[in-house]
Amino acid sequence: MLSPPDADLARRERALPGLSVLLDPEAFVRALRPHVPDAGLREASIAYIRYKPGTNCLLTYRLETGGGPVTAYAKLHGPDAEVKLRKGKEKDSVTSPLGPGRIVLEEISTVVALFPNDGKLRSLRELPDPTAWRKRLVDLFPERPDLWDCGARTLAYKPERRYVAQLAAGGEPRAVLKYYNEGGFAQADANSEGFRSRGPLRVARRIGRSRRRRILAFEWLPGRLLSEAITDPGQDLDEIAAVGAALAELHGQAPGGLAVSTRRKEAESWLALAEGIAFLHPPGEGRARSLARRLASLFPDDSATLRPIHGDFYAKQVLVDGGQASLLDLDRAVRGDPAADLGRFLGHLERDALRGVVPPGRVEPVGNALLDGYRRASRSSLPSGVGPYVAAALLSLAPDPFRYREQEWPQRIEALLERAEAVLDKGVATL
Repeated sequence: MLSPPDADLARRERALPGLSVLLDPEAFVRALRPHVPDAGLREASIAYIRYKPGTNCLLTYRLETGGGPVTAYAKLHGPDAEVKLRKGKEKDSVTSPLGPGRIVLEEISTVVALFPNDGKLRSLRELPDPTAWRKRLVDLFPERPDLWDCGARTLAYKPERRYVAQLAAGGEPRAVLKYYNEGGFAQADANSEGFRSRGPLRVARRIGRSRRRRILAFEWLPGRLLSEAITDPGQDLDEIAAVGAALAELHGQAPGGLAVSTRRKEAESWLALAEGIAFLHPPGEGRARSLARRLASLFPDDSATLRPIHGDFYAKQVLVDGGQASLLDLDRAVRGDPAADLGRFLGHLERDALRGVVPPGRVEPVGNALLDGYRRASRSSLPSGVGPYVAAALLSLAPDPFRYREQEWPQRIEALLERAEAVLDKGVATL
C-alpha cells in the first residue's frame, strides 16, 4: 500500500502514470507475478530509487522467491515509452533465477531487468556462467593464477551505472572488481593510476583492466570502514586526524588527466538539485531554491586554486588501519576546490547525526580531528569555503530519504534543508 507522501507524488507525476504501481511493492509483485508464475514470487522491497521527474524512474528491488532473494530493477519510461519498450523487447538477455532475464510491463510503460541482466552493464551476464567467469579472470589477471578461481560477492550495485564485487578465494578477499557504463568507465579509467600511496595515504593499485568490457580491478586493502569506526565513542581521534592527513596528501599530489570541476558546473548542479527537490517535496521548494542561489552567489568565479580532489569524500570512502587511511573509489576525482572534499565529509557527518547513525556528540570532535589532521599535514590554514560546502553537501543529500525509502521521507528532507540553511546562516565558513 502506498504511503500518503508516495501517493501524492504519484498523483502529481502525470508523465509517469505507472509510478503508483512501482512505489507500492505489493502492487509491483502483482504486476510481475503473471510473467513468472513458477518462480514462487512472494514479496518485494525497494532498495534504491533514481528519479527524473517527467522523464523516467528507476527502482532497484529485492525480490523474495521460493529459490531465495533475487535482485531486479524496473525502469519506468515517460514520453519516450514506446521506443524504450520496443528496445526492451528486442534486447537479448540471459536467464535469471526467475526464468526470463527481461520483462516488459506494457500497461505501466516499464521494463524489468533481473540480475545479471542490465541494460548498460552487459558484461554482468557472464557472472553466473562458470566457464565465461573463469575466462574473464584469466584475461584480466594473466599473471595471477591465484585469482583465476575466485568467486564474486556483490559489494555495491547501481543499475545501469556501476557494479562492484569482492573477489575471494578460500574465504579470503583478494581484489575488487568494478563494472561500469560507458561514461563512467572513461573517467574511472583515467583516474585509476593517477594517485600513489604515500605517507599516511593508501590508494588501491589497479591490477587489471578490460576496456572492451569496461572493467577495472584493484587490489584489496585491509582496514575498518571509517563509517563504522566513528560511531564508537571510544575510537581514538588520532585515527580521524590521520584521515585528514591522508586527504591533505591526496590534495598535494599531481596526477594527470583529471577532469576539471568549475564553479559554473557546481552552481548548475545546485540549481538542478533544487529543481528536483521542488517537485519531490513541494513544501521545501522555497528553501531549496534559496539555498542553491545563495551557494552559487558565494562562489561567483573560479578564483580558487584547483587541486586534485576525491570528489565524493565521506566516511564510507575510507578504511582506517593504524596510522594510515585508505581512500577508496577515486572514480569521481577531479581538479577542484579542496574545501569541497572537507565540506562533503562534514555534511555527511551532519546527515548521519540527523538520522541517528552517529551520536550527535561525536560530530564536533570527529570533524575537528579531521580538520586538525588536514591542517597539520598541509602545513597551512584550511581552504576557505568549507562551511558553504557543508551546506552544499546537505543540499545534495536532501533527496536521499526518498531514494533510500526512509520512513517519513518528506520530514527528513525538510530536516536536511533546515540544517543546510542553518550552516549558511551561522557562517560555518569559519571552520
